[in-house]
Amino acid sequence: MSDSIDQNALYPIREVARLTGINPITLRAWERRYNLIEPVRTESGHRLYTQEHIDFLHETLRLMEEGIPISRIQAVISEAPPRQTHTSAVAMSTDQNHALLEKIVLAAGQLQVQALERLLDRVFADYSLNPLRMLLVEVDAHLQQQENSTVSLVFWRSSVLRRIQVRLHSAYTQPLLPNKRMVIYKAANTPAYLGALVTLFAFEQGYQALAITEEVPLDQVFTLAKSLSIQALIFVDQDASATAQWSTSFAKYASMRTWLFGSEQLTGMQPASVNCELRAWSQWFAPLGL
Repeated sequence: MSDSIDQNALYPIREVARLTGINPITLRAWERRYNLIEPVRTESGHRLYTQEHIDFLHETLRLMEEGIPISRIQAVISEAPPRQTHTSAVAMSTDQNHALLEKIVLAAGQLQVQALERLLDRVFADYSLNPLRMLLVEVDAHLQQQENSTVSLVFWRSSVLRRIQVRLHSAYTQPLLPNKRMVIYKAANTPAYLGALVTLFAFEQGYQALAITEEVPLDQVFTLAKSLSIQALIFVDQDASATAQWSTSFAKYASMRTWLFGSEQLTGMQPASVNCELRAWSQWFAPLGL
């Protein structure tokens, strides 16, 4: 179906997920918890969405990118005057996000399992992928600055990874998987939860994402991918320090579509091939296109 939408059409939840990048689980959670939108229901109970719903969801994502939590979105969009309300909402959300960050760091640092699980319930329900990624990495950085941080950091990262894997399980077990397949391969120095988050992002972009660990040499991954007609590979390198590892392989297998997700150090670097795209930290979750 084309991205050009008939104003009078109704769209099923999978198509809305494709157009907005919000997965169906999140859409249903926003509807249930926050009455964010009320879809049209068929006689059999299936959700259908209008162009107005889709526009509202795009505006929701824009506001969330600016730090406004999902619980405030309805009020921000409906209250007047818009600019003044938006400004106050951003100020409020900044304070709320800081308080949330402190609570998560405390729970992770003190190995408080139940408290951390409740907080993760909240952020995974309320945040889209990009603000979620920023918050997770900020918590990570705070924990690394603490004394004797090794245990709390492992506890935190494993808790986050487990939560993302729940969503990935739902993606992998859906009745019909996307036809286009890509490999997600992370560098050894990148936390596993970031690789899993990129895998989830690829699914939400409409691709069947296959996560491969760094224990397998990258050249072997490329060779297998080509033999299985896998169309693309994303290399996740949080601090862009594994340049030698990816650049040689990307140039060798230049016919395959590749992305490198790294840090802002990628700005100004030359891609390894015409099919390679380098994405600095702020651009990780921009739309993909094969």
